[in-house]
Amino acid sequence: MIELFQKLLMLLSGLRPAPTKNEPVLDIEPDPVAMSQEGQKVLKYFESCKLKAYWDADGKAWTVGWGHTGPDVHEGLVITQAQADQLLRQRLSREFVPGVLSAITRSLAQHELDAMVDLAYNIGVGAFQSSTLVRKFNAGDTDGAADEFLRWNRSGGRVLLGLRRRRKADRCLFLGTTAAEAIALGAAVT
Repeated sequence: MIELFQKLLMLLSGLRPAPTKNEPVLDIEPDPVAMSQEGQKVLKYFESCKLKAYWDADGKAWTVGWGHTGPDVHEGLVITQAQADQLLRQRLSREFVPGVLSAITRSLAQHELDAMVDLAYNIGVGAFQSSTLVRKFNAGDTDGAADEFLRWNRSGGRVLLGLRRRRKADRCLFLGTTAAEAIALGAAVT
């Protein structure tokens, strides 16, 4: 009875009991299922937030908030910061995180998911899913996958400094740096 009470107290306090003699030690972190705040810091730094609709860099789509596009975005649209943040959360949870996770066939760390979601948010889920980056990552070539981020630096056929900076930050985040370090290293690209 005392042993049961001790286990209950440990469970309630968040402590793990020491494994018994024949009990295996399992200290495996579950795969992430959402973009972390660290990942969102990188995304928000490079997307920036505009509360009035504008044409995207390629002049192809009306965009508002944190890079939100779609049939609901039109000329003259103005939203609040709260609406921009909500749109980002919805698109991450409904479209981009599931789109990335559906393409990945092996375990991944939170920082890897964060970097891949930022890339998918910028290039689109379809382009991400069919990328060499995904193929290399799924094959276990993490370093090769990291190098693939740097290839996604073009818009409209032109290499853009902003994309070179973002991809450097994504690569650094993917390899495990903090968001602040990734942003600083990306911003330093000339």
